[in-house]
Amino acid sequence: MSRRDAVANGAFVAEDGEEFDLVRGADYASERVELLEVDEEILSEILSNDGVIAFKGEPDDVAVVCTRSKTYQVTRVESSNQCLIVGPALGGEEDETEAMEEEEDGPRRATVRAQTSSHLDLTEIAPRLDRLREMMASVAYAGTAEAMDADEGEGEGVGFGFDELNARVQASELEILKCLQEEIVAIEIDGKWRGVDAEYRLHALAMMTASAFGNGWSTSALPTDAVVDAMASDGFAPEMARNTLHAFATKHDVDATWALDEEAVCRALAQRVLRDGAGLKAWRLVEMMDQWREKLSEFNLGHVEAKEEYLSGLALIDRPERAAEAFVRTLIASDLPREPGDRFAALWAVKPRWTLSELDPYLKGQARPGQNIEAQLLKYCRVTQGNPPTYSKR
Repeated sequence: MSRRDAVANGAFVAEDGEEFDLVRGADYASERVELLEVDEEILSEILSNDGVIAFKGEPDDVAVVCTRSKTYQVTRVESSNQCLIVGPALGGEEDETEAMEEEEDGPRRATVRAQTSSHLDLTEIAPRLDRLREMMASVAYAGTAEAMDADEGEGEGVGFGFDELNARVQASELEILKCLQEEIVAIEIDGKWRGVDAEYRLHALAMMTASAFGNGWSTSALPTDAVVDAMASDGFAPEMARNTLHAFATKHDVDATWALDEEAVCRALAQRVLRDGAGLKAWRLVEMMDQWREKLSEFNLGHVEAKEEYLSGLALIDRPERAAEAFVRTLIASDLPREPGDRFAALWAVKPRWTLSELDPYLKGQARPGQNIEAQLLKYCRVTQGNPPTYSKR
């Protein structure tokens, strides 16, 4: 390396007070460089063996940057100063320092490769998962017969490979997987991800509980292989049988058995009853609870208790002061907008005043980087003191 070159092993080497000759690189006028400012956490992830950083967005999207686990908003920060990028040759540019003659005297040379007057700044945000939800709903699985009809003559199964989801959805890889597995409880068949039709999921649950009842299995110890075999004999794909276990049961650590999640089952069946009664203005709570218990009995789960607390985030229970009875209104949290401002607007449209205990189920999971639930309440709500205090539109 020539002594006149100011860059050694990719680093700018300088002594205090040292002066350099600035010269333009061969492709200085045509090079475009973007500077990305990152914190130590992002830098460590980029430099790790499995580190990933990618710009994501379709043509009409505002781009985001994703690492393997987080999503960031990208903001361009302009500067009134011109920043000169000094370093070794970029891309296919010829490194002219190799052709320099060794010179013992005079200042060293710093080659300017490009210039910029801005940089990109990253702010962590909530993952943008609406497109993932739409994609899964567009290919919702409704049984092996439906899948065979849809796949006939296509050569590839219906659904989306994970690589395609990761490329199109503005969220990190881990955030996409979490949404698929925990929120949507999507099904993966032959490497393709799909949502599950709501009615078909309940049909699968009915078959699973019928098999447990018919075979004398305890709902606290459902045997994996036996459940899969029994449901397969009823025409369910093995993947759907396992998906049903994941959706409605919890796996034991010590053996290959599952305990039925009574809350998950009760909420799924309550949601079905509530959707049937959506729009009723004076639906007595006692009537709704009776229908809910009947639905549990239809699923061979008459021993499971339908608890009012399981309606949290699914319905509003009104107890008028002068009325002897309580009334229920269908309001399912997953149907509401997910952006905080839009969600609060939807809640105010349902009723103008809420207690914190009423609001809480509809704010669950709404916290996001830089804006926790308390900050959202301060931003969107006005508090009226009372017993209890009430929240209304700011």
